[in-house]
Amino acid sequence: MKSSFGSAKDTKKKIIWAVLFLVIAVASVYAVFSASKDFSFANVIFHLRRSSPLFIVLAFAAMLCNIAAEGLSMRVLFKSFGHPVSVRRSIVYSSADIYFSAITPSATGGQPACAYFAIRDGIPASCVTLCLIFNLAMYTLSIIIIGIITLIISPRVYLYFGIGARILIVLGAALLCAIGAFFILVALKGNWADKLGELIIKIGLKLHIIKSPDGWPRVFRAEIINYKHYASMIGQHKDAIVKALLLNMLQRSSQFAVTMFMYIALNINVAADKGEVVMNGFRLFGAQSLISIGSTFIPIPGAMGYTDLMMLNGFSAIMPEADAAVLELLSRSTSFYCCVILCFIVVAVSFFIGKRRSAGDI
Repeated sequence: MKSSFGSAKDTKKKIIWAVLFLVIAVASVYAVFSASKDFSFANVIFHLRRSSPLFIVLAFAAMLCNIAAEGLSMRVLFKSFGHPVSVRRSIVYSSADIYFSAITPSATGGQPACAYFAIRDGIPASCVTLCLIFNLAMYTLSIIIIGIITLIISPRVYLYFGIGARILIVLGAALLCAIGAFFILVALKGNWADKLGELIIKIGLKLHIIKSPDGWPRVFRAEIINYKHYASMIGQHKDAIVKALLLNMLQRSSQFAVTMFMYIALNINVAADKGEVVMNGFRLFGAQSLISIGSTFIPIPGAMGYTDLMMLNGFSAIMPEADAAVLELLSRSTSFYCCVILCFIVVAVSFFIGKRRSAGDI
């Protein structure tokens, strides 16, 4: 299966999205500064100097676990269908998904980028498609499950947010349920996959993305036959699906835990009641899960800006606004910006090594 992922035209698009990502990132940080009148970098330095190195390390470890858990989930699914991959390659797949999801609207670029690397490694396109659809369904389901657990254990966390954020959380939850149900049906029902593929081809022809009206339907039909073959095997791999769900829950929990560990790091050394600090950390974990649900409804790359303001809004319920701004900046920088930069490095190295190998240089 030939991909235009590495073409000059596609490279230009990726550069444009990367520049847009930087612009929105700067604007997002500025929005936090503007929203908190008492925020200053001097305050950030003050908090860091008295912070706990152990919990800062744990925050960064949670960020790395976020990347690893997604890769391991895809590895489990690929292996269950007879296509084992190394842990190292699975990290490349998750890095591609995270990076391109972050810089494209509604995370539309993550799955195609992940598929590019998996297909380049020799995994059939039909198998890659099915596994990515199922992994996306498990990813969606994991967010819903964690959100429900949060509301059962501590329903007042929802009240941390203003009316606008609460509406976004409800809309995001509804959208996640619809997306999860849709992807599960596409994975299980061959007719849905047929219709979805035909629709994509029609749109591609009208937009002149697909140049040959005769070749693609033939290729598509061959892939659909293989896709249905893999889909018919799903019932035999229930254990793999459960493992994928648990790994996706670990991935999301790791991402939310960055805020929890960062809050504890900033406060544990100076608080009189250390138990209350830990409890607030768990409350922030729950708040972060609801923020993740609400940000789903935002089509901006990485939901930047909106996510930052929702974090500031929710965190301010249990701490002064200036401290909330510091926590937002440090936790978001770790869980999102550092994560995206690290994933970019992994993807860039893997991409250029692959290019050199295909050219016969190494």
